[in-house]
Amino acid sequence: MDYFEQLGVSRVSTTLDIKKAYRKLANKYHPDRNDSTEALEKFQLIQQAYDVISDPKKRSLYLKSNYTVITDPREIADSFWQSALN
Repeated sequence: MDYFEQLGVSRVSTTLDIKKAYRKLANKYHPDRNDSTEALEKFQLIQQAYDVISDPKKRSLYLKSNYTVITDPREIADSFWQSALN
């Protein structure tokens, strides 16, 4: 599933919007508040999604890797080395 869909935000959402959505869902599915096993799994997915899209670098890489059609395999190598050297 898409991380943006997981948190219920759009791809152009601000960091504040992402944080608000995360807190709302985290409170709803936190293991201390919700005893079901589905809630624990959902909470872990929410945490993972927030971890990726709240960080600008990770978000950029996520968007690039999931929403870009790569036509030249050298683009993968170039982007890898650019991110590794930065």
